[in-house]
This record gives sequence, C-alpha cells and structure tokens, in this order.
Amino acid sequence: MSHKILIADDDYDNRAVLKEALEAAGLNVILATNGEEALRMALEEAPDLIFLDLSMPRLSGWEVAKRIRAVPRIARIPIFAFTAHALQGDEVKARAAGCDDYISKPCIPREVVKKVRALLGSGQEANIHGQDTDH
Repeated sequence: MSHKILIADDDYDNRAVLKEALEAAGLNVILATNGEEALRMALEEAPDLIFLDLSMPRLSGWEVAKRIRAVPRIARIPIFAFTAHALQGDEVKARAAGCDDYISKPCIPREVVKKVRALLGSGQEANIHGQDTDH
C-alpha cells in the first residue's frame, strides 16, 4: 500500500511540483490549499506525512502544526515545513511549532523524495523524472 502524503500550500505551482515528484515516486498525494483545509484533511485522512506551508490563508501553517500536535491520534504524523521563509530563526521556530523537518522553496524534487523515503522507510527505488535518486 502506498503512503499517503498531504501537501498543504496555497501556491498552485508549489503544490504541482511537489505532487508530481511524489506521485512519480509511487506515493499517494492529497492536497490542501489553506490552513483550515489542511487541518481538516489531517484529521479526516490521517496521512503518513504532511508538507506544510507556513504562510497560508485562513490558518497559518504555524498554527496548523500546533493544532495537529495537540490531537493525540494524529500528533505523531511527521510534518515537513515547506516554506519560502528563509529568515534566520525560522527553522528553529518551525521545529518549536511541531515540524520535524524544514524544506526551503524552491526545492529540488529528488532531494525531497530522498527525505521522504528516508523518513517513511520505503525500500522502493525513487524514480523522479527518470533519475535514480539513490545514487
């Protein structure tokens, strides 16, 4: 069974690039376009991993991460902060809010897939745009 990944980002292009890379690696992807939708989908879908933009409308990614960590049945879902925030201290703040990793945008899709595979422990070969990411 494929792992389910939630991508929560209000920017279409960011969602599309990450979705394409993860689906090409054989992962099941669900999408949210704002913080409220991300929280609802985390509660309803209980994904295996969440990519969370920290600056989204309706509810910030910071707040979504805190709320997810407060709900016992989903509190252990790994969260990757997926953000254009590049200010000093933002990675520390993201981890304090409950994020497990911090990925700056723009990202290199095959590097993101490597991180996902390492986290989820998948033995499948990652094949992003015809490239073997294990080498």
